[in-house]
Order: sequence, then C-alpha cells, then structure tokens
Amino acid sequence: MSATPPPRGTRPRNRRALIRDAATELFAQRGYANVAVSDIAAAVNVGASAVYRHYAGKADLLFDAIDTALETTLGALPTDDAADLSQIAAVLARATLDTREAGVLMQRESRNLSPDAAAQIRKKRVQISGWLTTEIAARRPELTTEQAELLGVCASDTLTSISFHRQVLPRPAFDDLLTDLATRILRMDPPADTTRETRARRPKPATRADEILDAATDLFAERGYAEVSIDDIGAAVGIAGPSVYNHFASKQDILVDALARGLRGLRAAMDTARDEGRTPAEVLRHLSDAYVDLTLDHPSLVTAMITELIHLGGEARAAEARQMQREFIQDWVALAGAHHPDDPVVTRIKVQAAQMMANDVARTPRLRRIPGLRATARDAAWLLQQ
Repeated sequence: MSATPPPRGTRPRNRRALIRDAATELFAQRGYANVAVSDIAAAVNVGASAVYRHYAGKADLLFDAIDTALETTLGALPTDDAADLSQIAAVLARATLDTREAGVLMQRESRNLSPDAAAQIRKKRVQISGWLTTEIAARRPELTTEQAELLGVCASDTLTSISFHRQVLPRPAFDDLLTDLATRILRMDPPADTTRETRARRPKPATRADEILDAATDLFAERGYAEVSIDDIGAAVGIAGPSVYNHFASKQDILVDALARGLRGLRAAMDTARDEGRTPAEVLRHLSDAYVDLTLDHPSLVTAMITELIHLGGEARAAEARQMQREFIQDWVALAGAHHPDDPVVTRIKVQAAQMMANDVARTPRLRRIPGLRATARDAAWLLQQ
C-alpha cells in the first residue's frame, strides 16, 4: 500500500476505505487471482477478520473498488450545458487520474465479479458512456449518434490507458496532457468510410500445437488464465486434457507461447513498417495502422495479452516474453520521438494511449456495427501520437 498503514490495534474511522484502497492497489499490481484476503489485511496492518467485518470477501472488495471509481466519475460529470468538449475532457481526465488503478480492475478483473455485481458495474459504465455520447452529439450535430458514440469510447479509452503503465507527470501537467489527448479525439472528424467490420477468418492451424494455442488464447481471453484448466483446453480441440502435455510441458508454457506468438506478430509489423516507410512519419503511420488492424483482426489475442501477462511466472521463457514486450514499446516510443520530438515521458504516454485505445476498441464487440470503425480507430491512434 502506498500510504503508511495505521498502527496495529488502532481503529481508524476510515478503515473500510483503507482496506478498499489497499485491495485496489494489490489487485492492480498482482492480479485478482494472485491476492489473498490475508495480503490485503497485512497491507493495512490488521488481521483478516477485520477485513471480513467490512467485506464478505475478495469479490465484494473488487466490486467496491470499481464501483467507487465509477461513482467518483459520475459525481464529477458537469451538469452545465455550457461546458465545451475540452472542459468535458478535463473533468474526465481529473476523475481518471484520481482513480487511476481502478481502470485496470475494470478492464482486467471485472470478469471475477458475480453476475449481479457485474450487471451493476455495467449499468454505471453504460450510463457514463451514454452521457458522453449525448454531450458530444449536442455539441457536434454534424455527427451521427454512432460516430459520437465511437469518438466517446476512443476518448475514454485514451484516458484509461494510464492505468496500465507507470509513467507519471506532476499534476496539473498530467491533467493537461490527458485533457489535450482526449480533446483531440472528441474534436476529430471521422473519416468518410461506410465499411462495417466483419469477423476476420483465422488461418487454419498448421500443427496441433498451433490449434492448442488458438483454443487456449480464446479461453484465456474469455474466462481468464486462472479459470481455464488443461482439460478445458484439450476439450476445445477435441483431445483429452493429458494429451495436451504431448505438445506443452504446462499450462504456463501454453500462455508463454501464446503471448510470445502475438509479440512476434507485433515485431513483424514493426519490421514491415520500417521497410515500407521512408521518413519517421511514414514508418510510424505504417506501424500505427498495422497495430490497429492486428487488434481488430485478433481481439482474443489482444485480450489475452492485456489480461493474462500478469500470470507469467519468473522462469526464463516468461522473462523473455516480458522483455519482448518492453523492447517493442521502447522501439515504438523511439519512432514516435523521431517523428515528433518531445519529453520522453510524454511521448511514451501518447504511444501507450494509442495502443490501449486500439486494444479497447477491438475488445468492445458492439462497436463493430459502427461504419468506418477501422478507419476511425486508425486516425485516432495517429492523432494521439502527434
């Protein structure tokens, strides 16, 4: 826990909030499945029984962490019709920074909620999204409702991208940067493209191992690594669970290979961009567009790379996958810096905003009905890196 916990044996009035804040931080850092109630109790210097006096269990804590962040955002939404798009972006930027770690929980851990709790969270997220769509449409009557919705989602995803990395700027400079990035999206003109997204056909697996990786990636994305067994993976490809071990030593190896395969695809996209582009701007645009395409064509892979990387162990192959991810981001940031020299921290925030915006758009099935989704996501990702 970032703050110093109160001395053991004391009874601070805000103990429930301290417990919730500690759980939020631990869930974000380690992953929900890797945190026990005893870990949360230790973070606030109490016994587990003290946690249970306030919460029924981990899932209850997870719900409260996410729900509190959403209530913070709902309470901050301006009621003044005179607020312009930049003022709306500023309010959302402040709320996002104030509840930064909760963004990880919404994106990565909300599937651990009970159906009722998940429905309550979904209702509030829809409420915020609907409010933003209405506000954009009121200020930009030239847009269709679908275009206003898509821009609102892209702007919101741009803001929540900060939850997935540790880049820090002093406030209010951080607020100003996020406000600027979100405002760019809210004010952008959607491209004149009426193409609707269709599900990309996955190439037929070349080997049984590839078939297992495809099936496991889908299952990890849908249920989460911790909830998928070897028997589940075997059943998905029509073999007995133990037969999976003829191809992989463990479930952990399957995860490592699945993520490494995705990272190799990203590296290939970067190599192609360098071959095709003559200037830093051309290389960066090729890479940015290729990344958006990959996310839209392989949403399960993207989901697994976002949600399951935290489950990699400490062995050499897992460390290699993490290093591949770091090097890919570092190389992208270097390209962005060559195109548009800026403070390195600012450049990294912009690049990761573009990446996470693309990731989240790809993982939101309802957006696929909106004409011009791919072209809009490409332009938005490019705009964020200027």
